[in-house]
Amino acid sequence: MTSVSPTRLSSESTPLLSEQQEPSSGRRQFSPLTLLIPLAVATRLTSTLPTTTLLEVIRSVICRVWLTSNGNLPPGGEMSEELCAVPEVEKLFATVISAFSIGNGLAAMVSCSLISYISSRLGRKPVILGTIAISFLGYSLMVCSQYLSGWLQASVLIASILPQMFSDTSIMMFITNIYIVDVSDAEDRTPILSAIGGWTALGQAVSFSIGGLVTTKTNDPLIVFYISIFVLGAIFVYVLAFLPESFPEEKRDKLRRQRLAQQNVEISARQNLSNRLISTLTIAFEPLRQLVPAPKADGRRNWRIVYCTIHIIISTLADWYAGSALLLLYIMKYSYSSAQTGIVLTTVSLSAVFSLTYTMPSLIRVLRPIYARKVVILEDQQDPSENTVVSTSTDLLDVHIAFVTWVINAVAYIVASATTTHVSHLIAMAVVGFCAIHNPIIRSLAVSSVDPLKQGEALAAIEMMSSVGIFLSPLVMGSIFTATISSQPMLVFYIHAAVVIAAASLLFLIRDSDRYQEPLRYNTNSSSSTITID
Repeated sequence: MTSVSPTRLSSESTPLLSEQQEPSSGRRQFSPLTLLIPLAVATRLTSTLPTTTLLEVIRSVICRVWLTSNGNLPPGGEMSEELCAVPEVEKLFATVISAFSIGNGLAAMVSCSLISYISSRLGRKPVILGTIAISFLGYSLMVCSQYLSGWLQASVLIASILPQMFSDTSIMMFITNIYIVDVSDAEDRTPILSAIGGWTALGQAVSFSIGGLVTTKTNDPLIVFYISIFVLGAIFVYVLAFLPESFPEEKRDKLRRQRLAQQNVEISARQNLSNRLISTLTIAFEPLRQLVPAPKADGRRNWRIVYCTIHIIISTLADWYAGSALLLLYIMKYSYSSAQTGIVLTTVSLSAVFSLTYTMPSLIRVLRPIYARKVVILEDQQDPSENTVVSTSTDLLDVHIAFVTWVINAVAYIVASATTTHVSHLIAMAVVGFCAIHNPIIRSLAVSSVDPLKQGEALAAIEMMSSVGIFLSPLVMGSIFTATISSQPMLVFYIHAAVVIAAASLLFLIRDSDRYQEPLRYNTNSSSSTITID
């Protein structure tokens, strides 16, 4: 296909910060997206750095409480590995971790809704600062719990875990993505989401590399928490001082007026107290309204975000547990040590860094001319309205890349489970990490179908549905893996391949006409028109 460069271009996601990004008197030398990189790296680093140590701390506290309850705690309070290696402690530990995983999924759903609600009214920056402060509080309480004992220690530990549930990696990634959607246009959204995701993966790779090493060398399980607290304090000051607001007041006021107009229409249908109460409760699920197919200019319903939602639930259900299942297979079948497991995780993260920061943006840049649409704007075309879409690229590019990466991901997991050497495992897992580029693509495709002012809510809805998949994945795929690990350990990976490829096939239902846009205008009086040919 050929491309004719338009004389005027306006995207469905014209940057909400565009007027702020223009340099004024040379005061700002860096774009908001550049300033976002330290936040993305630091928050992922602090979220994953204490992971291994946190599990050890939880197990230690559970063991201490159990020994105290049964009167078996040594007089000096020192606990040996033999005292904790009892079935009762292991069972209680597994129960707590399962509850923790379920709580994370539920907390992610609640957090995404609250973040969307608050940030659309107060701005993105206060929410970023608040989430960092919550994480800071959680780690501080974790440190305090280690200087206590008995049930008081357990209580403070639980109190420290709750804030971490509402500020984990998925929540911080969601906030980062909202910021990106605000300040990027439709043409650049996918590669920018990919690049920032790559920087985030770098923070994770660093944490996997140094987390266990720091704890081992210092012989102090709290050192990683001290590092995380320091980094969170520094990034809080950084955001407060340097990161600009991506959803300015004028945009928030415009969105508020839209909501008031919609509420005035709905209030006329709600006269009794129960209906008003239901209306109040639905605030918690406000982002999910964006999943309702909206009418397009031709009167038909726009199902793009529904297709993306179904895709992300199904693919997350199959894919979320696949990595854990593979590591468990390596540990049980090939007796992987902690160091070998760390190498595998680091390999996956570094591969994701390369694919997200370099491969994906480069691939889009090379393939975009091939996937271009012909866009012709006549000379006397007037300035398009704020919501008009005139785009020179087709979404088929994103769809094809996402589908191919899911197919490669499916094959890579099967190969990774079938090979028998450590080197072949690393190669297969590097391919799995490389396929992380499908994540930003799905988010970009989903938000492009709604009003630019409501793209943050649409992204929140997508993340809430992703949390459903995360919640169900250990229950469904974990149960299959547990039941077949002795007889058919590769079965879960064949099921994973079939499910993710089927989910990826749904993306072929997406059309360019599904993008948010005003009806195509053809003004016969002034002979001005915009013509787009797929």
